[in-house]
Amino acid sequence: MNVVWLCRTPLTPRQREYSGLARNDYLLLGTKKVATRTQTLKRQGGTAESILEAAERLCAMHGIEAVSIRHIAAEAEVSIPVIYHHYKSKANLLRTIVQTRFSEIAGEYRQLVAALEAQVSPAVSDIIRAVHQPINQWRRPGREVSLQFYALALVCPLPEIKDAVDARAAGFLPIVALLQRALPQLTREEICWRLHFTIKLSQETHWDVERLGILSGGACNTRDPDEALARGIAFAEAAFMAPPFTSVAKPAQQRRPNVRRRSNKIPNRS
Repeated sequence: MNVVWLCRTPLTPRQREYSGLARNDYLLLGTKKVATRTQTLKRQGGTAESILEAAERLCAMHGIEAVSIRHIAAEAEVSIPVIYHHYKSKANLLRTIVQTRFSEIAGEYRQLVAALEAQVSPAVSDIIRAVHQPINQWRRPGREVSLQFYALALVCPLPEIKDAVDARAAGFLPIVALLQRALPQLTREEICWRLHFTIKLSQETHWDVERLGILSGGACNTRDPDEALARGIAFAEAAFMAPPFTSVAKPAQQRRPNVRRRSNKIPNRS
């Protein structure tokens, strides 16, 4: 095997003899440095990913607020300064986890929405599928940690988590517009209420299936994400097709009887 000397100067006789290259061969300057830099970047990317996965795993097991940087460093087998080098703070690390996981499902969601927007009359079931299907990938084997972290993030009061989750709500505005096209008999207010319940249906089904198993005595197949998806879509579609909500008139407040209060004032007998 020929040995390549990393320089751009003509080869010396000793180098030519050792490498077997011709006299006028030249070598690219900096090739070794570029290769070393590439390897360094790969190692750094791997370290950052390991830290992120360790933090997500610990948060899913013990709760987001209970996990410290020291815990994450021990789990990822890195020093605390390394975590701060990659993520600057725990808040930024948590924010990155949320953004990374949402970006995993964002591509499929946008693709489904774009296909629906191109249709003249999108079906309600297909619109609901765009809401439920992307997150369904977290129910696949090996993704339980991401699903549990997501469930905890929904109720986490930490600003870095809450702001990231709240920002995702605006991503459902195209769904509202599609439902308005498909269900013109419903007001925007009614559609938003029903979509809110539909989103919660998806979240509850995905991370709380154990109680479904208890409730059904094992009759319901809680391990099949595709069946859960199909049942959830059918249930939500039926809810959207229901008649518009009619507010219940509140009963009028009964008037209290006019009871004269007894006066403690001593009457004047003069």
